Amino acid sequence: MSSERLHDSIPSIATSSYLKVALPMLPLAVRAVEDAAESLATGLAREAEDKAFARGLAEGERRALATACGALTRAAERLEAAASAACDEVASDAAQLGIEIARSLLRSEIRAGRYDLERIVRETLHASGAGRGACVVHLHPTDVARLSNTAFRSGTTIEADPEVRPGDVHVTTQRGVLVRDVDQALVSIAEKIASDLA
Repeated sequence: MSSERLHDSIPSIATSSYLKVALPMLPLAVRAVEDAAESLATGLAREAEDKAFARGLAEGERRALATACGALTRAAERLEAAASAACDEVASDAAQLGIEIARSLLRSEIRAGRYDLERIVRETLHASGAGRGACVVHLHPTDVARLSNTAFRSGTTIEADPEVRPGDVHVTTQRGVLVRDVDQALVSIAEKIASDLA
């Protein structure tokens, strides 16, 4: 059948709108279906609506996820900063607690007389740099009594001083005074630990 005869054989359908259809080849047969254009248009509109809804839903999910991820990231950063600060605080508190325990133990051992006073005095004399020069070692009266039978180099005088705490040693030389103080030693240790933790 030629295209002219095909065109002539299609009955004319009175509609208010026309639907243009591009065909790659001429159809072998054509059948007019009532409401076909309207059904096709409704179907296409519904399909377009479904696609638009799906795109909107996907975009909404993407935005919600981005917002949630941002909030989660910020929360994780705050948690990490808090954990780091807590670790620093715990380390500092542990160091302070350790120093206080050491102070308490040292004072307990000193009260019980369990310390090598002779060694402490000899080390302090050595650190003073007095050599064979004259010097005066100031000790608490109970410590002087403990060293009554100990011989030191000539020029070294041991004196009782109630102002010096047991276990502490003050050495007076021509160069000045060297103080070996248990509490001050603990303060120095605490400062060193604090600077190492910083």
